[in-house]
Amino acid sequence: MVGAIPAQGTNGAASGGIMEMMCLKKSTKPARSSFSALCGARRKKIKMLFPYEEFVKFFQCEAFDLSPRGLLNIGNSCYANAVLQCLTCTKPLSIYLLRQSHSRACYGKDWCLMCELEQHVMLLRESGGPLSSSRILSHIRSINCQMGDGSQEDAHEFLRLLVASMQSICLERLGGEHKVDPRLQETTFIQHTFGGRLRSKVKCLRCFHESERYENIMDLTLEIYGWVESLEDALTQFTTPEDLDGENMYRCGRCAGYVRARKQLCIDEAPNILTIVLKRFQ
Repeated sequence: MVGAIPAQGTNGAASGGIMEMMCLKKSTKPARSSFSALCGARRKKIKMLFPYEEFVKFFQCEAFDLSPRGLLNIGNSCYANAVLQCLTCTKPLSIYLLRQSHSRACYGKDWCLMCELEQHVMLLRESGGPLSSSRILSHIRSINCQMGDGSQEDAHEFLRLLVASMQSICLERLGGEHKVDPRLQETTFIQHTFGGRLRSKVKCLRCFHESERYENIMDLTLEIYGWVESLEDALTQFTTPEDLDGENMYRCGRCAGYVRARKQLCIDEAPNILTIVLKRFQ
């Protein structure tokens, strides 16, 4: 089950209670009122692959003239249809695709996912019957040979495949992700839209030394088994401290051995579009 919600700091949609449950500090991403000042003071000094001020214009754009269209099930394609519907309802992404910024400069000789998504979104400006995802699924095997053959697949895996592929396309002109500075990779349009940062903090219960590790994320997976009955419950469970003990002890560098420890996950920086995946199994 996949959904996307705007994060706090962009339009204030997330409530303070949810922010607190996520252990989320005040977003470092600009609100509408503060963006101009921030852009002038700090962002101009940072080289970006896609200008952040352009992304904010897409995010704040009020005109969003797309007609709801269904998608045909062409044989076990419901997982792909669900993801495509979520992505085409993600306003900044749809506006970016409608402007056809990528296809005007695309140098790919073969099939291009971003160009195909542009064509798909352009059809949503017209009224009519349901559309087909057959072209995307028929070519997706060139990206992942295990998908697109008519078998039922996991929606989350398909979502990650599409987002990761769009991110790779944004980096192609510069030689790909292996040649682009990791900090610069965080300034693509896709990163501006879906990218966030997760913080993992582990505290040794013997010497009380704390270590932190940061990880870039494009979505947040929340488990909904057991006592979880709401999104708030799932967020609470995700950020609840976990004791590392027994066979799961933590190796502390300061203590030079395996010790009991406490681990906690937090959202260090929320994405502008927070995609939450609900995991129904352990």
